[in-house]
Formats: sequence, C-alpha cells, structure tokens
Amino acid sequence: MSWYLNKSRTFQRNIKPCGKDFSNVPSTPRQAAWYSGKARDKTFRILILLFSCAGLSILPKESLAQETKTFDGRIDFFSQYATFIFDLKEQGILSAAGNKQGDNYSIHLSLKHVRFGNSDISCDFYSSGIIIKAENGKIKAVKGKAWTQASLLNFKPLKEFSADYEINDSGLTIKALSWADIEIKGEIKKNPDGTLFSNPDFDLYLTIKEMALDELAGLIGINPKDTALSGKVSGEIRLKGPKEAIKIEAKLTATNGQAGEVKFNSAKFNLEGIFPVMRLEDAQINEINGAAYELKGQFNLLELSNFGSPQHQVTVHSANNIMLIQDWIIKHNIDYEGRDIVEAAYPLKNNQALKMRIKNQDETLGWQKTVKF
Repeated sequence: MSWYLNKSRTFQRNIKPCGKDFSNVPSTPRQAAWYSGKARDKTFRILILLFSCAGLSILPKESLAQETKTFDGRIDFFSQYATFIFDLKEQGILSAAGNKQGDNYSIHLSLKHVRFGNSDISCDFYSSGIIIKAENGKIKAVKGKAWTQASLLNFKPLKEFSADYEINDSGLTIKALSWADIEIKGEIKKNPDGTLFSNPDFDLYLTIKEMALDELAGLIGINPKDTALSGKVSGEIRLKGPKEAIKIEAKLTATNGQAGEVKFNSAKFNLEGIFPVMRLEDAQINEINGAAYELKGQFNLLELSNFGSPQHQVTVHSANNIMLIQDWIIKHNIDYEGRDIVEAAYPLKNNQALKMRIKNQDETLGWQKTVKF
C-alpha cells in the first residue's frame, strides 16, 4: 500500500532579536579615531570570518517569521520507505528518502544548489545504522554513521563530511564528526522531561586545523567572491550549557592571509561569552607592514551579517604605536631623552619610500631607498 502526498506545509524559521542594551564603550579620542573608519571595519571583518566558523549554525535560533514551502512525497507503509522533495524555488532543491528493514535503517538527503547566505551548496548526505532494542522491544539506542559525497561549495569541491554517533537515553553522543577541516566531539544531552531537541544541554568541543579562510567563509554563508580571502585558520571552541544559556569559549589563530584589503602575518582571537553576546578577551591582528591592532569590546553573534549593527561595540587601536592611514605608515616612538618622535613613510616603487619625521617640533623630509644584498 502506498500513500501519496502533495500539499503545502508551514515551516517556522526564527530569528530572535537579542533584546540586550549595548551601551557605547567609553574610549579615548585616540581609540575613537581607530574605532571609526577603515581600520575598525577591516579588522572586525577578519574577526567575524574567523569566529563564525565554529559551527555556530548548530546553536538554536527561535523563529518569529513564517514561510510556506511546498513538498511532494510518497510513503510506502508495506516496504517502510518514504521520499520527499522540497522545491525551494530560487533557494534550490532538497530531497529526502528513508528506508527501514528490520532493525536497520538508511537515510539519503540530496541538496541541489541550496542557498546558504551568499553561498551555494550541493551534496549527497547519507546515514545508516542499527536500532538496538531491549528484551521487551523498547528502543534502547540508535547507533549509526553519516557521510557525504559529491560535495560542492560555490561550485568547487569540498572535503566530505563524516560522523559516528549514538542516540540513547542520555541524549546524542557525537563520537567523531569531521567536515572540511573542522572536527566535533561531545554530547547533546536530553532535558529533564526526556526530549532531546526542545531544550538540550550542550557539551561540545570543536577543533579547526589549518582550514582555508575562503573555504571557512563559504561554510558560514559568505561568498569568497565578495572579498579577497586567503590564509589558514586553526583553533578550539567549546560550547557548554543549556540552550537558553550556552557558554562559549574560543581560541582562534590565523596566519599568512588576507581579508579584503588587510594583509596579515598573524592574528589571534580569544573570546568568551553567553550566546549570543561574545567578549573579546585577547585579540590582535599583525599586518605585514608592521602595524598591529588590538580589539576590545563585545559583539552579537546574531548580527554577524550586519557589520554596522549598533549591537557590535568593538574598539580597535594600535598595539605597537604603528598606524596605517591609506598607504602611509605612521610610527610613534620616544627617544632616549624622553621626547616624542613621529615618523611617516609612504612606499614608492623599486624599494623606495618617502619619509617625514617630526621630533620636538622640528620637521624633516627625506627619501629612502632599500637595497637588498
């Protein structure tokens, strides 16, 4: 016997405003100058790109809006087989199929050019496993594996997903999960009423190993074509606590990369907070021209797509008395007599530079050529 479906179904998609009041972070005039303009904007974009990779899409977001999607489906109760096709129109096509034979099951999901943010994702997702029952026939646990094939991110091959998992009375245990260069281990525990996903308790560890920055951007819905991206990202992130108050701790680093107009040798971001508000505990970006920036403040993970949101209160200032204004490199030093020295250098072609120096109200203008031996 088969049952055919062709109907509309209403899905809930939630984006809940944070509801917190982020007052302006006090700053000195010098800090305020760094906060405004390109310096803050460019460095903050790097922060967003690095941190968002953490698999934060698994965090819950409550829905305020409704969307109506149409699907076609077929359920065969005799053979215990079901298929569904969701036509998301300009957002792509998602199809799902499931089969159960005895205590064994298999699932197949197919994503065809599904839009995620500004990214385009295609892949075939598979999962299979066994249902373990007690003597009385009650289900004790479900053990299985999951993997992907033919994965494409923005029409380019992506490293495949694989996972080992178990669902039992305590919740979901992720024994091993890897996707691209991200690995996840840990548990999502059931709440006291015995349900897994209504209000779960997270205890997850995420590890990122030398992941390409442009690939990371694609996974979080940022199309690398929108800005120049290069470099490698590594780090660790922990998610712990109930859904309503998940504590996040993150330590991330990036090396030899570029984000937009910023070219950096290294960058580090140590953060912690209660979702969705994160605090910058120790964050610094070291550009290849010698300038180093420190970032302080807090930002809202639910507003990552809006860099200009008032819920982001991040200040950026010089960490080594070197500033970059357009193509000018400005340095501030103090000589052995305790007097201020300000130097400005403008790079020219053929290893040449135009330099200006201000010391004790005296100005010097010069030209420099660097010769390599």
